[in-house]
Amino acid sequence: MSYPKIVDNPHYHLWTDALHARALAKQANNRWDRGTYVRWCVATAWTVLEMACDDALETSGIGRRFRENLDEACVAKAAASIDWGSGVWQRVSTLHQARKDFVHVNATQERLFPEFGEADLAISTVRDAITDIFNRAGKPPPVWLQDDGDKGWDRGNGSMAHGAVIHAGVDPQGEETVRISYEYKDKEYDSEFLPPGTDYGPRIEHLLHSLRIPVTAVRAYQGRIMVYERKLQMRGA
Repeated sequence: MSYPKIVDNPHYHLWTDALHARALAKQANNRWDRGTYVRWCVATAWTVLEMACDDALETSGIGRRFRENLDEACVAKAAASIDWGSGVWQRVSTLHQARKDFVHVNATQERLFPEFGEADLAISTVRDAITDIFNRAGKPPPVWLQDDGDKGWDRGNGSMAHGAVIHAGVDPQGEETVRISYEYKDKEYDSEFLPPGTDYGPRIEHLLHSLRIPVTAVRAYQGRIMVYERKLQMRGA
């Protein structure tokens, strides 16, 4: 199952693009659409890799001469040198060539119809390479890198039920009642009614981790007075 993604930086935004392209490639029912989505996935995943290498090694412009600049940046940061002839970085070299073929139209007509496996390999290669370069730099890999899911085409019928939990003894209309809500498609829905004085912070976090739809805000109220609001960037909202 694919869960809503709170996208809080451009790197993660592009990573969700790449995951979405991979999902669409898998769902495509003809080679024309599949080729389009695979090429999109490869190109976008590569951009994420370039950006992540810049971040990990605290530099900029690595993508212009990727291999040479990355080697130089590793030396400048006293990071372990890269073996381009084996392991993940050998896979990166292969991915780099595919990206250049697709983006700079060096590919033959037949090459423009790649199979889904190339999209899947692009995602795994970039994930492994980003993990490796952050480890070389002595830093933890970005948390968003763990995201590996996307539902592809949204084929829902548009109907959805929204329910709220009312805790025992709580009056939903009470002036001191703590109410937790979320905004979905420009409408606010109640999620939970809690006793007066309840710390709403943990309940907001629980709501964020339990949501199965992309929302644009979560809020907490004391009676009718809003005491907390968090705007969100969720893919699909």
